[in-house]
Amino acid sequence: MDKSTVITITVIVGVLLLGGLYTYWVQNNTRVTERDSAASQTLTTSDETPYTDLEGNPFTFDTYRGQVRVVNSWASWCPFCTKELNDFETLAKEYADQDVVVIAINRKEPMERAKAFLKSVGDFEAIKFAVDLTDAYYTSIGGFSMPETVFYDAEGNTVFHKRGFMDLDEMRKHTQAALTALEK
Repeated sequence: MDKSTVITITVIVGVLLLGGLYTYWVQNNTRVTERDSAASQTLTTSDETPYTDLEGNPFTFDTYRGQVRVVNSWASWCPFCTKELNDFETLAKEYADQDVVVIAINRKEPMERAKAFLKSVGDFEAIKFAVDLTDAYYTSIGGFSMPETVFYDAEGNTVFHKRGFMDLDEMRKHTQAALTALEK
């Protein structure tokens, strides 16, 4: 090889190396600025998705940024939701000191029906409830069965999406996976 060929190859390798370093830097910095990306896309609150709490006050998922979120879709007509909501209450209490929040979103039912159903099936203190009159959350996760639950890690990445009923042990397993997802 002559001297000009060696210089050309060195320049090409240098450009590729700098391009790779730049790409690595952009990806890592983008991850930080896009923190909570999966959760923020599906848990967005806007005029088109007017989530409320059970008292009719605006409900925003931003309150729980940086926490592991277990988000369950439920409805009074769902036969499996009663058992699951009681198990989610247990889960929320067990993980309360580990920065885990359990959010149960009612699917498109009138506020009074949702409240009456909850009163008839249990005493819920640890779960955060929201009502979604537009069914925006369920639609955003591609819901097609009931109940459906999504486990998000503390950065908002989807760790697991469960379609259908799950028992308390399975809830614990996926919550633990969401807690440890960022350690890997």
